[in-house]
Amino acid sequence: MGNYNTRSVRFLQSRKDFPQFVSLGKRRPSFGLYRFDKPLRFVPPDDEGFTLRGDRRRLLYKGRRRSHRFTILGDTAFEYDCILEKPPDSNVISLFMEGAEYFDFFRQPDFLQDPLLAGSYAVYKKETMIGEGTGKLCHIHRPEIIDARGRRCWGDLSIVGNCLYISIPEKWLGEAEYPVIVDPAFGTTTIGSQYLWEIYPGEPWEPLYYEYEIPVNRFFISEPIKNTCTAYFYTNQDDPVAGGRPVFYSSGTNAPNSRRSIDESFIDFRVTANNPKGWRSGTFTPNGTSNTTGYIWFGCFVEYGWHPRFDYGATYHNRDWFGYNDIPNTYPGYTGTNIPMNTNGFKLSMYFTFNMGENYIRTLTQGVTLTDSKKLTADYKRTVSQIVTVTSITERIKILIHIIMDIVSSTLNINRLGTYQREIKDRAGNKAETSILKIIFHRIEEKVYATGALFRGLVFYVSIFTQVHIRDFLLGRFLKAREELILKSAISVEIELESRIG
Repeated sequence: MGNYNTRSVRFLQSRKDFPQFVSLGKRRPSFGLYRFDKPLRFVPPDDEGFTLRGDRRRLLYKGRRRSHRFTILGDTAFEYDCILEKPPDSNVISLFMEGAEYFDFFRQPDFLQDPLLAGSYAVYKKETMIGEGTGKLCHIHRPEIIDARGRRCWGDLSIVGNCLYISIPEKWLGEAEYPVIVDPAFGTTTIGSQYLWEIYPGEPWEPLYYEYEIPVNRFFISEPIKNTCTAYFYTNQDDPVAGGRPVFYSSGTNAPNSRRSIDESFIDFRVTANNPKGWRSGTFTPNGTSNTTGYIWFGCFVEYGWHPRFDYGATYHNRDWFGYNDIPNTYPGYTGTNIPMNTNGFKLSMYFTFNMGENYIRTLTQGVTLTDSKKLTADYKRTVSQIVTVTSITERIKILIHIIMDIVSSTLNINRLGTYQREIKDRAGNKAETSILKIIFHRIEEKVYATGALFRGLVFYVSIFTQVHIRDFLLGRFLKAREELILKSAISVEIELESRIG
């Protein structure tokens, strides 16, 4: 990823969903979307300087030929405006996308009734892992173009390789009065953008609906499925006695094959005043033969009706089944080879999670250790070999007097762990915190009294900034020294984290 000096304040979207962070460039109007381990960053090709002003709701990068503006639209979307201050050289605006190789860009059909969604793009991870929800990163809505006189038209989106292109009708642009605003919006929820579809050409569109069917999407698992699984389905509209059961099947030749779930609980899909539309959950367990990794097909055995949300995508199958509570052990229609895939290609808003067989409780205590037990004190004895340069207050005559002010520092760079710093200070304290992005920031400031006449009453300062603490490695580095110093702490700050390793 390029270094764009991203701002320290990020826009946080989708607080009620999987959190989505929008990080803006400090000097250039780039912006990145951070939901998974691989972010997606959009970079305009502008090379001119910008002046920046605004607040946490709106920021404007002001340029001479083009300006760029970001506006928060509630909790689930933000708007990026490219403002053409003067007539452009081309009617096409391009944005380079860093990280595009990790995502699929599903173009929504042009026949959709909503012009904001027709020709828009649903962005999903190429490989949706367990624990990443539906795998949806964002939705790039079709842009509306507005000139200084209030004239409006729709622009077109296209993605070629790692570039997003926004096309403005040439004739409209030739008659426009500047400035012209191009404003695509980015939705940041993980549910699908659609719920209506055209069953019969020319007939009114209806909500997508399943009953006595088994719709499934393909998922990738990197760990064997063990223990109880929890399934989540988004229900968008009410239907009498609606409900179904979560199921998953092994993957044959690009198609679902053998049933691999048992003990599937019934999930209520009703939408009422006391139970509004949203996520519903239920459980199932593997049948004991799912100790493999790779592709599976997960979905719902719908018994009495389900109205989901969805995006148009790929890797979708659906078959009728009138067995009621009798879930088929082989996916209907499977013959050992490919079975016809439903051409609609619905990407349904559903996913599941499971607990791995190993759970770890980690305790963070004050000091430089990661242990699994409580520590009230931490004593470390070590020796330190270092060269000390003493600068006297009486600089010119170089005479040591009773008061000596100096700073002794030593820096040890630990590859892949960050930087380990030691400084002599006159303050002591302890701070520890964890960030929402699973990065552990741990700062320890401790007072140390060293033996010797020269440095009586010195203060020892330890600062650790790292993403991962490896106990033996870090402690080993800490203990390698040649000057006796004893660190004692009467205070222990303890944080317990339950970690499901995935």
